[in-house]
Amino acid sequence: MSTVRRPATRARSAIFAPLGDEGRAVRVENRLAEAIRSGVLAHGERLPSEPELAAMLGVATVTAREALVALRAQGLVTTTRGRGGGSFVTRPEPGMVELSSRLAAMSRVELRDRGTLYGVILAGCAELAAERSDPSDVEGLRLLLVEPDEADVAVWRHADSELYLSLAAVTQSARMAREVVRLEADFGALLRLPLSDDDFRASTHDRHAALVDAIERRDPAGARSCVREHVSDALERLADLHAAVS
Repeated sequence: MSTVRRPATRARSAIFAPLGDEGRAVRVENRLAEAIRSGVLAHGERLPSEPELAAMLGVATVTAREALVALRAQGLVTTTRGRGGGSFVTRPEPGMVELSSRLAAMSRVELRDRGTLYGVILAGCAELAAERSDPSDVEGLRLLLVEPDEADVAVWRHADSELYLSLAAVTQSARMAREVVRLEADFGALLRLPLSDDDFRASTHDRHAALVDAIERRDPAGARSCVREHVSDALERLADLHAAVS
Protein backbone atom coordinates (compact mmCIF):
# COMPACT_ATOMS: atom_id res chain seq x y z
CA MET A 1 0.00 0.00 0.00
CA SER A 2 1.41 3.39 -0.97
CA THR A 3 2.01 5.91 1.78
CA VAL A 4 -0.02 9.12 1.75
CA ARG A 5 1.80 12.13 3.11
CA ARG A 6 0.01 15.22 4.37
CA PRO A 7 1.58 18.44 5.61
CA ALA A 8 1.73 18.90 9.36
CA THR A 9 -0.99 21.15 10.77
CA ARG A 10 -2.01 22.30 14.22
CA ALA A 11 -5.11 20.10 13.94
CA ARG A 12 -2.97 17.04 13.33
CA SER A 13 -0.64 18.04 16.16
CA ALA A 14 -3.66 18.21 18.46
CA ILE A 15 -4.59 14.64 17.55
CA PHE A 16 -1.19 13.34 18.61
CA ALA A 17 -0.85 15.53 21.72
CA PRO A 18 -0.25 13.65 25.00
CA LEU A 19 -3.32 12.21 26.67
CA GLY A 20 -1.96 12.64 30.19
CA ASP A 21 -4.03 10.89 32.84
CA GLU A 22 -6.58 9.84 30.21
CA GLY A 23 -4.05 7.45 28.68
CA ARG A 24 -6.22 4.39 28.29
CA ALA A 25 -6.65 2.41 25.09
CA VAL A 26 -10.24 3.57 24.65
CA ARG A 27 -9.13 7.21 24.71
CA VAL A 28 -6.47 6.58 22.09
CA GLU A 29 -8.98 4.63 20.02
CA ASN A 30 -11.63 7.35 20.20
CA ARG A 31 -9.25 10.18 19.37
CA LEU A 32 -7.83 8.41 16.32
CA ALA A 33 -11.26 7.20 15.19
CA GLU A 34 -12.61 10.76 15.27
CA ALA A 35 -9.56 12.01 13.38
CA ILE A 36 -10.11 9.39 10.68
CA ARG A 37 -13.85 9.98 10.33
CA SER A 38 -13.42 13.76 10.21
CA GLY A 39 -10.71 13.56 7.55
CA VAL A 40 -7.79 14.91 9.58
CA LEU A 41 -6.10 11.56 8.98
CA ALA A 42 -6.40 10.68 5.29
CA HIS A 43 -7.35 7.40 3.68
CA GLY A 44 -4.17 5.43 2.99
CA GLU A 45 -2.07 7.47 5.41
CA ARG A 46 0.52 5.56 7.38
CA LEU A 47 0.19 5.99 11.14
CA PRO A 48 3.19 6.27 13.47
CA SER A 49 4.55 2.94 14.71
CA GLU A 50 3.26 1.61 18.02
CA PRO A 51 6.29 2.90 19.99
CA GLU A 52 6.11 6.27 18.21
CA LEU A 53 2.38 6.56 18.81
CA ALA A 54 2.79 5.66 22.47
CA ALA A 55 5.53 8.27 22.92
CA MET A 56 3.51 10.99 21.16
CA LEU A 57 0.38 10.33 23.21
CA GLY A 58 2.19 9.72 26.48
CA VAL A 59 0.88 6.19 26.98
CA ALA A 60 2.40 2.71 27.24
CA THR A 61 3.19 0.84 24.02
CA VAL A 62 0.72 -1.89 24.98
CA THR A 63 -2.02 0.78 25.24
CA ALA A 64 -1.28 2.02 21.73
CA ARG A 65 -1.29 -1.57 20.49
CA GLU A 66 -4.69 -2.26 22.07
CA ALA A 67 -6.13 0.88 20.47
CA LEU A 68 -4.88 -0.15 17.02
CA VAL A 69 -6.42 -3.60 17.47
CA ALA A 70 -9.78 -1.94 18.22
CA LEU A 71 -9.44 0.37 15.20
CA ARG A 72 -8.72 -2.61 12.97
CA ALA A 73 -11.86 -4.30 14.31
CA GLN A 74 -13.84 -1.18 13.28
CA GLY A 75 -12.33 -1.27 9.80
CA LEU A 76 -10.64 2.09 10.30
CA VAL A 77 -7.07 0.78 10.17
CA THR A 78 -5.34 -1.91 8.12
CA THR A 79 -2.00 -3.34 9.22
CA THR A 80 0.51 -4.97 6.87
CA ARG A 81 3.71 -6.75 7.79
CA GLY A 82 7.13 -6.81 6.26
CA ARG A 83 9.15 -4.19 4.46
CA GLY A 84 7.12 -1.06 3.87
CA GLY A 85 4.44 -2.33 6.21
CA GLY A 86 2.70 -0.60 9.07
CA SER A 87 -0.75 0.57 10.08
CA PHE A 88 -2.65 2.51 7.43
CA VAL A 89 -5.84 4.56 7.67
CA THR A 90 -8.93 3.14 6.01
CA ARG A 91 -11.41 5.97 5.96
CA PRO A 92 -14.99 4.93 5.15
CA GLU A 93 -16.86 7.43 2.99
CA PRO A 94 -20.52 7.42 4.04
CA GLY A 95 -22.90 7.11 1.10
CA MET A 96 -26.18 8.93 0.64
CA VAL A 97 -28.18 5.94 1.86
CA GLU A 98 -26.18 5.74 5.10
CA LEU A 99 -26.38 9.50 5.68
CA SER A 100 -30.12 9.55 5.00
CA SER A 101 -30.59 6.70 7.47
CA ARG A 102 -28.58 8.53 10.12
CA LEU A 103 -30.62 11.67 9.54
CA ALA A 104 -33.93 9.81 9.70
CA ALA A 105 -32.91 8.18 12.99
CA MET A 106 -32.56 11.59 14.68
CA SER A 107 -35.38 13.45 16.33
CA ARG A 108 -35.97 17.10 15.45
CA VAL A 109 -34.82 18.06 18.93
CA GLU A 110 -31.56 16.12 18.57
CA LEU A 111 -30.94 17.60 15.14
CA ARG A 112 -31.44 21.13 16.45
CA ASP A 113 -29.31 20.43 19.53
CA ARG A 114 -26.37 19.06 17.55
CA GLY A 115 -26.62 21.86 15.04
CA THR A 116 -26.64 24.48 17.77
CA LEU A 117 -23.46 23.07 19.34
CA TYR A 118 -21.76 22.82 15.95
CA GLY A 119 -22.63 26.42 15.11
CA VAL A 120 -21.52 27.85 18.44
CA ILE A 121 -18.15 26.06 18.37
CA LEU A 122 -17.40 26.92 14.74
CA ALA A 123 -18.44 30.56 15.21
CA GLY A 124 -16.09 30.77 18.19
CA CYS A 125 -13.29 29.31 16.08
CA ALA A 126 -13.91 31.92 13.41
CA GLU A 127 -13.70 34.72 15.97
CA LEU A 128 -10.44 33.41 17.42
CA ALA A 129 -8.99 32.80 13.96
CA ALA A 130 -9.60 36.44 13.08
CA GLU A 131 -7.66 37.44 16.19
CA ARG A 132 -4.79 34.95 15.94
CA SER A 133 -4.15 34.22 12.27
CA ASP A 134 -1.09 35.31 10.33
CA PRO A 135 -0.80 35.88 6.54
CA SER A 136 0.25 32.28 5.89
CA ASP A 137 -2.84 31.03 7.76
CA VAL A 138 -5.08 33.24 5.65
CA GLU A 139 -3.43 32.06 2.45
CA GLY A 140 -3.92 28.46 3.49
CA LEU A 141 -7.62 29.06 4.14
CA ARG A 142 -8.04 30.86 0.83
CA LEU A 143 -6.57 27.90 -1.04
CA LEU A 144 -9.43 25.78 0.28
CA LEU A 145 -12.12 27.90 -1.38
CA VAL A 146 -13.91 26.11 -4.23
CA GLU A 147 -14.55 27.81 -7.54
CA PRO A 148 -18.25 28.67 -7.87
CA ASP A 149 -18.60 26.72 -11.14
CA GLU A 150 -17.32 23.46 -9.61
CA ALA A 151 -20.02 20.83 -10.21
CA ASP A 152 -18.59 17.92 -8.18
CA VAL A 153 -20.48 17.84 -4.88
CA ALA A 154 -17.80 15.61 -3.33
CA VAL A 155 -15.23 18.35 -3.92
CA TRP A 156 -17.44 20.85 -2.13
CA ARG A 157 -18.02 18.57 0.84
CA HIS A 158 -14.33 17.78 1.22
CA ALA A 159 -13.33 21.45 0.94
CA ASP A 160 -15.99 22.54 3.44
CA SER A 161 -14.70 20.02 5.97
CA GLU A 162 -11.08 21.00 5.37
CA LEU A 163 -11.93 24.69 5.76
CA TYR A 164 -13.50 24.26 9.19
CA LEU A 165 -10.82 21.88 10.42
CA SER A 166 -8.19 24.38 9.30
CA LEU A 167 -10.14 27.20 10.92
CA ALA A 168 -10.01 25.31 14.22
CA ALA A 169 -6.26 24.81 13.82
CA VAL A 170 -5.72 28.54 13.33
CA THR A 171 -7.18 29.19 16.81
CA GLN A 172 -3.91 27.75 18.19
CA SER A 173 -5.93 25.80 20.75
CA ALA A 174 -5.35 22.04 20.78
CA ARG A 175 -8.52 21.49 22.81
CA MET A 176 -10.58 23.54 20.37
CA ALA A 177 -9.10 21.68 17.40
CA ARG A 178 -9.94 18.31 18.96
CA GLU A 179 -13.49 19.44 19.72
CA VAL A 180 -14.03 20.43 16.07
CA VAL A 181 -12.57 17.10 14.95
CA ARG A 182 -15.11 15.36 17.21
CA LEU A 183 -17.99 17.44 15.85
CA GLU A 184 -16.91 16.83 12.27
CA ALA A 185 -16.81 13.08 12.87
CA ASP A 186 -20.20 13.14 14.57
CA PHE A 187 -22.24 15.67 12.58
CA GLY A 188 -20.25 17.33 9.80
CA ALA A 189 -21.17 14.91 7.00
CA LEU A 190 -24.88 15.39 7.70
CA LEU A 191 -24.61 19.17 7.66
CA ARG A 192 -23.12 18.97 4.15
CA LEU A 193 -26.05 17.13 2.62
CA PRO A 194 -27.57 20.43 1.37
CA LEU A 195 -24.48 20.98 -0.81
CA SER A 196 -26.21 18.87 -3.44
CA ASP A 197 -28.31 21.99 -4.16
CA ASP A 198 -26.88 24.45 -6.73
CA ASP A 199 -28.15 27.55 -4.93
CA PHE A 200 -26.72 26.42 -1.62
CA ARG A 201 -23.32 25.80 -3.20
CA ALA A 202 -23.35 29.32 -4.64
CA SER A 203 -24.20 30.88 -1.28
CA THR A 204 -21.60 28.64 0.39
CA HIS A 205 -18.91 30.03 -1.91
CA ASP A 206 -19.90 33.61 -1.12
CA ARG A 207 -19.99 33.06 2.65
CA HIS A 208 -16.71 31.16 2.72
CA ALA A 209 -14.99 33.90 0.72
CA ALA A 210 -16.44 36.52 3.07
CA LEU A 211 -15.24 34.47 6.06
CA VAL A 212 -11.64 34.38 4.83
CA ASP A 213 -11.80 38.09 4.00
CA ALA A 214 -13.01 38.84 7.54
CA ILE A 215 -10.18 36.79 9.03
CA GLU A 216 -7.66 38.56 6.82
CA ARG A 217 -8.80 42.02 7.94
CA ARG A 218 -8.93 40.82 11.58
CA ASP A 219 -12.67 41.27 11.98
CA PRO A 220 -13.79 38.77 14.66
CA ALA A 221 -17.44 39.87 14.60
CA GLY A 222 -17.57 39.63 10.81
CA ALA A 223 -15.97 36.17 10.80
CA ARG A 224 -18.37 34.92 13.47
CA SER A 225 -21.34 36.29 11.52
CA CYS A 226 -20.29 34.51 8.32
CA VAL A 227 -20.14 31.14 10.07
CA ARG A 228 -23.38 31.64 11.99
CA GLU A 229 -25.21 32.58 8.79
CA HIS A 230 -23.83 29.60 6.91
CA VAL A 231 -24.56 27.03 9.62
CA SER A 232 -28.04 28.47 10.18
CA ASP A 233 -28.85 28.17 6.48
CA ALA A 234 -27.47 24.63 6.34
CA LEU A 235 -29.53 23.61 9.37
CA GLU A 236 -32.73 24.99 7.88
CA ARG A 237 -32.16 23.01 4.70
CA LEU A 238 -31.16 19.92 6.68
CA ALA A 239 -34.39 20.22 8.69
CA ASP A 240 -36.32 20.12 5.40
CA LEU A 241 -34.41 16.99 4.34
CA HIS A 242 -35.08 15.47 7.76
CA ALA A 243 -38.81 16.03 7.35
CA ALA A 244 -38.68 14.34 3.95
CA VAL A 245 -36.97 11.16 5.21
CA SER A 246 -38.68 10.87 8.60
